[in-house]
Amino acid sequence: MARPIVHYEIPANDVEKVRRFYEECFGWKFSDANMPGMEYWMFSSGKDSLGGGMYKKQDANERPRNYVHVESVDSAVVTFQKAGGSIVTTKQEVPGVGFIAMGLDPEGNLVGLFEPHPPPQKKAVRKKGTKSRTKSKGRRR
Repeated sequence: MARPIVHYEIPANDVEKVRRFYEECFGWKFSDANMPGMEYWMFSSGKDSLGGGMYKKQDANERPRNYVHVESVDSAVVTFQKAGGSIVTTKQEVPGVGFIAMGLDPEGNLVGLFEPHPPPQKKAVRKKGTKSRTKSKGRRR
């Protein structure tokens, strides 16, 4: 099964300058992600397009990166390495979002592996006036 790219990131030395560039040039919409300890902006490039993020570069050599959806980061790391890639950042949690690991493909391109947290389970709501189907402990019928 093909795995889609689900997120991409653009690192920038001057985030405000680059943010204005993409807004003016392409009409992208940005919102501050309010991530503790990190200047990070989420952006949308259109209704049906892939969203992304922009952040302050932490290293002069950082380049844009893509994140690929995987069912399990742990399994994907094994497959990634067997195919000739190397892992540069082991599995870590992005609070409230999921898990990521970063690797280099055989040509040295950075690729993110992304496993989202499962969606929250909806609790079944019992309609008023209906009886519960579970038996009470200690009662015999």
